[in-house]
Amino acid sequence: MGTITCTEIINKAATQLLDTANTRWPRTELLGWISDGQRQIVQMQPNASATTVAFPLVAGTRQTLPANGYLLLDIYRNLGTTGTTPGRAIRIVSRTLLDAQDPDWHIANTNPTTKNYVYDVNDKTAFYVYPPAPGGTYIELCYAQAITDFTQESQTIVIEDTLQTCLLDYVLWRACSKDAEYAPGLQLANMYMSSFMQAMGKVQSVETIDNVNKSLGGNNAQPMPGANS
Repeated sequence: MGTITCTEIINKAATQLLDTANTRWPRTELLGWISDGQRQIVQMQPNASATTVAFPLVAGTRQTLPANGYLLLDIYRNLGTTGTTPGRAIRIVSRTLLDAQDPDWHIANTNPTTKNYVYDVNDKTAFYVYPPAPGGTYIELCYAQAITDFTQESQTIVIEDTLQTCLLDYVLWRACSKDAEYAPGLQLANMYMSSFMQAMGKVQSVETIDNVNKSLGGNNAQPMPGANS
């Protein structure tokens, strides 16, 4: 969650556009583009809006992300019946592997301790837990928040503060695209879009290079399900 307000982004955009009176580009228009820019950034870099919460499980295997959830990023551990008691770690497992090993896992006996989870990006707002949950227990869950439209300038951005420059470039691209029928406007729009794409590419590259997990190898994401996973 960011700490920078939309007002700060709008003021910077207005200064860059030489329109501090907001004559050509009204502040409400810029505010709308901030919302759009955040959506684009989160689509390209989902962890930009990452948040970690104590999540209450419902009975059964299928679970649904919180109402503002866009994409599941990870599940870490059990948190007991209060959401504050650290418990067993939870690991991702392949659905194909689990289906083959225990075809009846969806109707297996419930267990208050979750051992594994299954996630499919084709069903982005849902995931499955194993063994089936009895309901009333919590897990620690990390997910990307979906972006909704801002209604006030005083609201803070949802994405990380470090991405404010990318967001500003997006807003400036949209603003200059408004004058794209004129050569200078088109050139500026292309420049800001190029800057936005380059910056986002660098973010993705840096996070890949500096990922502390890169030394673990490629087989850790699909453990065998069950007692030892």
